[in-house]
Amino acid sequence: MKNNSPMYLSGKENPAASSVLIILGLFLVNFLFLGSLIQIIVMLASGVTLQGMLESGGDFTKMPNGWLSMIVGQGLGSFVGFIGTAWLYWRIIEKKQWSDLNFKPFPKARVFFMIILIQVVFMGFNGWLQEINENIVFPESMKGLEIWLKGMEDQLAKATKFFTTFTSFWQFLLAFLVIAVIAGIGEELVFRGLLMRKLFLGIKNIHVAIWLAGFIFAVIHFQFYGILPRMMLGVLFGYLYYWTGNIWVPILAHIFNNGLAIIIMYLYNLKIVKTDLESIDHMPMPIVLFSLVATIGLLFLFRNYMESQSIESQS
Repeated sequence: MKNNSPMYLSGKENPAASSVLIILGLFLVNFLFLGSLIQIIVMLASGVTLQGMLESGGDFTKMPNGWLSMIVGQGLGSFVGFIGTAWLYWRIIEKKQWSDLNFKPFPKARVFFMIILIQVVFMGFNGWLQEINENIVFPESMKGLEIWLKGMEDQLAKATKFFTTFTSFWQFLLAFLVIAVIAGIGEELVFRGLLMRKLFLGIKNIHVAIWLAGFIFAVIHFQFYGILPRMMLGVLFGYLYYWTGNIWVPILAHIFNNGLAIIIMYLYNLKIVKTDLESIDHMPMPIVLFSLVATIGLLFLFRNYMESQSIESQS
């Protein structure tokens, strides 16, 4: 993919290095500052006092209307942090249209069936990466860092458990909106639509840009013991964007990935299915190997199919 690719023929753009710094800066301000402020406002509106916040130590399970406060606060915070960042940078600073993020038309429906198959097959290998990540042991000289990171992980696990323990349909819809839809749209706009694009403009190598954007995507979640599977998921979304040329492809793939997890958790809470995603701590090696080989094969077929579609549309 050359630097004069149609992906970047939307007019003059700001330099790559300064753009990456501005995007990350906007995100940190919007997500960490404004997002946190919004969460505090939501909690106060739900009846939590400042003293109650301090006494609870940030534990939503000890707050009145804790679940609703947590989901609404996270939803609004994510909207401002991700979608707000993308809007401020792309529409205000660069003064471009959302359609400029696409360098190919919206693909046919069959493409999304292929993507769903790829994602389902990929789960086995990515589950193994999660297992490897969780079992990383630090050297003795870094035990303090390991204890701190595991403490953060335990807090996140507790929050996730509280967050996903719901049985009413309205809670399911709200969780799906926040975790799947808002996160899927916002994170893909920032990490694939903007960061991956700017990294490629600067580095001139699409593969390095995809992997580096995937790494930033994983790191920015501040969860060390989930960094490997999250990075690989980001890399997968990056190649889907590159091969299809349409930002809606990784957005819908991201929504499917997060949404499927929410659906399974909801059905588990209703005792309709017996699979608890949080309790899966070992992936059998035959499944891992099949998942890896099948994913590589499907991605190879998918890339060839998209290339043939591109040639066909130009003829």
